[in-house]
Amino acid sequence: MNILEQSIAWAKGEQFEGMCIAIGGLVSIILAGLLWKFGTTINTKSLVIPTLVFGLLFTIMGSYMVYSNVQRQKTFQKNYETNSSNFISAEKKRVEDFQFMYPTSLAISAICFLITLTAFVWSKNPNFHAISIILSVFGLSLIIIDYFSKERAAIYYIQILQNLQ
Repeated sequence: MNILEQSIAWAKGEQFEGMCIAIGGLVSIILAGLLWKFGTTINTKSLVIPTLVFGLLFTIMGSYMVYSNVQRQKTFQKNYETNSSNFISAEKKRVEDFQFMYPTSLAISAICFLITLTAFVWSKNPNFHAISIILSVFGLSLIIIDYFSKERAAIYYIQILQNLQ
């Protein structure tokens, strides 16, 4: 498999991940609607808006990932055919440039979990609890998303380095 095929495979993996995120967002939007329609308790009603916001955020984020990776696959082919060595160098730099996101999202996840813990220990407010629950789901989602993304990026980066030699 040459570097172009590996680049397209990486982008397809990111595209699939985006599709999963978008579907999760749509499921959250549906869940928010069900909570609104059938929820009868204060805690259930409190979850509607945070779940809806989470769902909208993930639907938009996942849809953008799908769109951008479809576009990226098209430009990969053109850039590789134009100048393969520049393509490989540009991909190396691009992969190196987004590595900062993995520790950042881990820190964001930790903050989300800390807020959730704080809310349940020191607050009795159902709205704050609902927001905290969704923040913990958001934090867990970031960890899961980055777990697979980081693995794909590491494999791709190794392939880039091998092609530079």
